Amino acid sequence: MRRSAARGVWVLVCTVAAGCAGIFQHTRPATSMQYAVTASVAANTLWVGSAERDITPAIGGYLGGFDIARTSSAVSSPLKVRALFVGTPSRPFAIVGIDNLGVMREDCDWIKRGLVGFANGDVFLCASHTHAGPDLIGLWGYWFLSSGRDREYLVTLRDAVVAAVAEARTNAAPATFVHGEAMLPPRGLVKNANRAEVFDRRITVLHAKAIGDGRPLGTLLHLACHPEVMPRRNTAISSDFVGVWCDTWRARGHGQAVFVNGALGAMISPDVQPRDEVGVAAFGTQVCTLAEQALATAAPLPVDAIEVRRADVYLPMESVGFRIGRLTTVLQRELFDGAARSTVGWLRLGTFEAVAVPGEMEPALAEQVRAELRRPGLVVFGLCDDEVGYLLRAQEAADPEYAYELGMSPCREAGEIVRTALTGR
Repeated sequence: MRRSAARGVWVLVCTVAAGCAGIFQHTRPATSMQYAVTASVAANTLWVGSAERDITPAIGGYLGGFDIARTSSAVSSPLKVRALFVGTPSRPFAIVGIDNLGVMREDCDWIKRGLVGFANGDVFLCASHTHAGPDLIGLWGYWFLSSGRDREYLVTLRDAVVAAVAEARTNAAPATFVHGEAMLPPRGLVKNANRAEVFDRRITVLHAKAIGDGRPLGTLLHLACHPEVMPRRNTAISSDFVGVWCDTWRARGHGQAVFVNGALGAMISPDVQPRDEVGVAAFGTQVCTLAEQALATAAPLPVDAIEVRRADVYLPMESVGFRIGRLTTVLQRELFDGAARSTVGWLRLGTFEAVAVPGEMEPALAEQVRAELRRPGLVVFGLCDDEVGYLLRAQEAADPEYAYELGMSPCREAGEIVRTALTGR
């Protein structure tokens, strides 16, 4: 009887959630937002600058990721906002790395409104996906239907982003870029917990030097991997390997680094022991050394133009957990005829190209995007301007092995919707 009653309550909750998810919605626009801009770069008119700000919260708040009701008890390493300004005297662009699990679309838009002189689409806000930072999504509060989201911390984050981008622009100087890659070992550093060796092994380095004196002006560091060397039981605030990597990069004389994650979904994670601060330091140092190898063999990257394209995508909110989270206001997302509005993007700096996706893209899906676009060197900016969960190919979404990942996605078709928006197929 108890089991039947519990099942009946669950069915009732699911029914109410399904029926009430349409409350407080907007009508979806007849046409989706499309944004495109090209800034031509004449000789010696590419400017690059970088800066960072501390965003370490007070101890005691809810941590995003892993288990609910996990509150911080110490600071293992500080959290940062790291900004890379790239532009011309008349047109600014910025790539910002944020030490956090993820920042939702509505919050990203609000943060960008504080950036003077920048169009929304010209700023890429990329979460590192550390599982030891404040809960900005709201899903990891005291219990299942309570939020861990701290609105005051969002104000702190916004102020830090605005300050870092402004300083990066002030620090900017005429620059040249070099572009290099190094390869992760096939085993022993990064792994795919679902499909052992299916992951992007590239470490990408985009490094800017001042034209006059050759000093470092900023570096984009890119790797596809969950920053979760710190284990599930951890309660210390930590930027995980990202902080070690960026700090070591600076200490070795390469200047400010900005980390952007890649196609880390389903389920790309560190393959390193021990899973603690010692392991964090070891992993961060190893990937820094590999990035230095990429820098040592990097080739000049002439930048004739900076191109940015953006488009809105609408992802049906069909996941029961997400519906209940929104119904109880734990998940504070706008809906448009039952769909969450998110975004995809494309960035070109000379021959360097990247696509921006709003969550954790599965690596085989990323490879399909590269194949359909016929761009094998394409870089994926994951968790960019939104965190919608996992983005899976159709075959993985139908595979029981990916049941967890599917449950942490707004709908079964989310990955394919994003793929179609990027490729037009």
